[in-house]
Amino acid sequence: MNVRIVIRRLAVGPAAGLAWLAWRQHRVAHWTALALAALAAIWGVWQHGQLVGVVESWATNCPHGRALGAEGPSVCDSTPRAVSTVMTAAAAPLRFLPVAVGALLGAPLFAQTLKDRTHRLVWTQSVSRRQWAAAKLCVTGAVTVVAALLITAPVTWWWSTIRHGRTTTGRLGTAWRDTTPQSDWSYLPYTGPAGIAHLLLALATGAAVGLLMRRVLAAVAVSAAVTLALQTGLEKLRPHLLTPTVRRTDGDAFPDRTLNAWHFDQGYTHADGSLTTTSPCPPSTWEALQRCEHTRHITGTYSRDLDPQQFLPLQWIETGICLTATALLAALCLVHVRRMSAR
Repeated sequence: MNVRIVIRRLAVGPAAGLAWLAWRQHRVAHWTALALAALAAIWGVWQHGQLVGVVESWATNCPHGRALGAEGPSVCDSTPRAVSTVMTAAAAPLRFLPVAVGALLGAPLFAQTLKDRTHRLVWTQSVSRRQWAAAKLCVTGAVTVVAALLITAPVTWWWSTIRHGRTTTGRLGTAWRDTTPQSDWSYLPYTGPAGIAHLLLALATGAAVGLLMRRVLAAVAVSAAVTLALQTGLEKLRPHLLTPTVRRTDGDAFPDRTLNAWHFDQGYTHADGSLTTTSPCPPSTWEALQRCEHTRHITGTYSRDLDPQQFLPLQWIETGICLTATALLAALCLVHVRRMSAR
């Protein structure tokens, strides 16, 4: 990088100069991320067309529905490939996308600059260390937001199409319900604002690790591990962020599952109001089973779910958690960079 150009840029306008410098130093990573996101968006849009087309074909060729066991073409005996791709094959890349962002985009953000010692030139100009760090975070954060929008937009389109398709009446609705799982809550961290917030959190995690460690390869490995741990922790926390709905019945049949709900568990209710997921009565004849349930004070069954209308509130809550953690990590970077030595 030409030293005179850098000094001239910083002298003319520190803010604009720092933004230009932050982009130029990491332009290869930025362009690569945007190009890959654009390709993923094109594939996602194409896959959406495949998904809709195959379900419409299913509605035409399997009018009685697979669940009824009606005779029909062999295509009715297995899940359509486009549905498997969207619901299963795409899940792994989406799950590890934050890990890639944290390790490959976030970790080198500061670690590479500190390793090359190019930060010394900037720190001798009329800009503060915090301005330098903030510019790098903002520019790469903006790139991450654009890339996240390109990726999450088609995924959100998948989710919306599947969810509304399952509520459709007639043959088409039957086809959507027969070919896709009842629950699509696994889409939550990859759609809407949550998809963007998860990637920003991964970026901030990698940046903080890189700034603290100052070693690129070590920062990449640690960032990947920490980001994966954060994603796993959010998955464990997610079911506890909202209160599920408990539906009870007085009979032996379990309550019908609500379409598009997140089903947690089902079991048996007792006279004192307590719930148990397994029956305390061993399999037996109907009369013996009734006597056992009466003796054990079993009064009915229950089902515990998050209702479909709770999807968006849960998504916004998780978005808030991710953005709060991102802000704290960014603040850590800004505080720590001021205390660093220039070595």
